[in-house]
Amino acid sequence: MFWNKKRKLPITDEDKVWVDKDLNWLRTEFGEEHFMEIRTVTPTKDFYERTFDRTEKDAEFILERTMELMNVRDVKIDLDFFSDSPIEMTDGTVLSSPADINGSWNSAAGTFEQSNEGTKISIETQQLRNPISLIATISHELAHQILLGENRIEENDEYLTDLTAIAYGFGIFIGNSRFQFSASGLGWQSGGQGYLPEQIIAYTMAWLSNVRNEKTDYSQFLDKSMKKYFDQSMVWFNGNEK
Repeated sequence: MFWNKKRKLPITDEDKVWVDKDLNWLRTEFGEEHFMEIRTVTPTKDFYERTFDRTEKDAEFILERTMELMNVRDVKIDLDFFSDSPIEMTDGTVLSSPADINGSWNSAAGTFEQSNEGTKISIETQQLRNPISLIATISHELAHQILLGENRIEENDEYLTDLTAIAYGFGIFIGNSRFQFSASGLGWQSGGQGYLPEQIIAYTMAWLSNVRNEKTDYSQFLDKSMKKYFDQSMVWFNGNEK
């Protein structure tokens, strides 16, 4: 009967195993007290008190504020900018872009670099147009600092890096930025941001909300597909023991 229908997660059992394992590893790594006190960051002035004007100053503000929220301290991080966008010349020609042979866009939203000269985060200039994407990008790059810069892991792991940013409360930004379209004079370009699919991001957020007994009203912040996967995950958690 339909009322006996088994609750189902939006992710596979195999994905649940490694996500749970990585989240519990972060819980141990950060310490129980600190892990449990982290709040979900929302796109409100409670967290980012600023009127954004799409300039590099926005990125500088977001970097400083996000470092505070992610407990990144005692390190100087330089901020740099680069452009991977195609450039249309006055004669109508278009300079080369980072597209593959199928025309798919292959551009990094940001990069993290450590060297003898210090630590640097570079931001693709198109990110300045959208504060949500910019915050998602910077939180991901700072997660690299938490994992690699603080010697928690030896080899880069982009999935774990995304999970770390989400564990620090940035799931709304990362989830809503996962897939987007940006209009330009050259047509429509798809831009996937981040490494985890929406289903895993939503499940991770629900896992954290359940463990931390959060009261955040996600429905007012999540995109339609993200909300669907998040609600599905919460239904599963509410029907199972914590």
